[in-house]
Amino acid sequence: MWELDRDILRVFRPVESEAFIYLVRNRQPLFALTVAYTGTVQLPGVSGAGINAEMRELTAPADAEIMAHGRARCLPNGVPSNPTGAPGPSIITRAAFDLLPAMPFICVDAGLKIKADVPDLFTLEGAGPALPLDSGKALGKNEDRALQLFLSGWEAGERLGRKQAKEGYLILAESVPGGTTTALGLLLALGLDAEQRVSSSMPENAHGLKLQAALGGLKAAGGAKGSFAERPLMAVAAVGDPMQPAVTGMALAASAYCPVVLGGGTQMAAVVALLAALRRYPPAGLQEKLQKARPENIALVTTRWVSADPTADLAGLGAEIEQRFGIQSIPYLSANLDFSYASYPPMRLYEEGYVKEGVGAGAAAFAAMLALEQSAAELLPHIERVYRRIVLNENNNE
Repeated sequence: MWELDRDILRVFRPVESEAFIYLVRNRQPLFALTVAYTGTVQLPGVSGAGINAEMRELTAPADAEIMAHGRARCLPNGVPSNPTGAPGPSIITRAAFDLLPAMPFICVDAGLKIKADVPDLFTLEGAGPALPLDSGKALGKNEDRALQLFLSGWEAGERLGRKQAKEGYLILAESVPGGTTTALGLLLALGLDAEQRVSSSMPENAHGLKLQAALGGLKAAGGAKGSFAERPLMAVAAVGDPMQPAVTGMALAASAYCPVVLGGGTQMAAVVALLAALRRYPPAGLQEKLQKARPENIALVTTRWVSADPTADLAGLGAEIEQRFGIQSIPYLSANLDFSYASYPPMRLYEEGYVKEGVGAGAAAFAAMLALEQSAAELLPHIERVYRRIVLNENNNE
């Protein structure tokens, strides 16, 4: 039986969390997945997204194809997997799609290395793969490309926000393997105490390796922790990834028209930090746009595996961002998913700290629970059905 307080957890700003739930409860979601590639994912030891280097390049396009077609056309086994065999979070998001067949899906390419086989793939201006963050020029030597992605994202967000203004809301999800490391890079570049706070797709969170890469990138960019706090787009250019400015622009623009869910964990906390920094230190020419945004219409929604991750601190990041850049009134929530009793051992690895989040899994579960008044436990059989269909190739009618 569905119990709102049990199935949707209030992680940060509980009062605003409650208000946001009731704001979107009777609205219809539109799901926009932003995909990109960063060479950061190939730095040894920082990511468990994909079983090898070649598969890590296919993770984001595969996630997009699963949402569009029900299976990944670019992968022989149908779903990206952790090296342990734990299935990627796309099985959760796809289950929500199956339960909400009327939910529109849009895929936004902010920088794929290998294109996804997705109808009407929307490619942003400035899209392209990012260099590893330890290069210090992830998106280039200056902030031009980061600005281009932000503005292109803003235009897309404004269109989507207007579309959802009357009775809808917008879910902005991401698939960027290696993105928790670039999240750390951006958070540090903005001067936040993010050490030991970002999550990971592995239980042994490689904090040391991530920090070494991020600090190395800042040094290569001629800076250090906090050097780019007042130049947020330069922070992205140095040590970020293409999703960050794109989704930030989309979220801020859409927030003027409709509620917006940032679907993800600490990668979306980095987006919150970027939008907060841009509002505090607006770049020349962006002041008028940024004044239109209504951040109180934005919420971050993830999974319990992230919000309760003992190796990270999502709520602490929320408080740190507000302390540094001012009150944004953006609540953090999580879907209380539990795979302890999953029928398939690879799925139960989530309870051991593997995978945790991605492809807007927590936000998709949140949307399904609200729309159908189903509990997290009631979602499990639907997720298992997707697992059988696209991982075990059973009952494949698609």
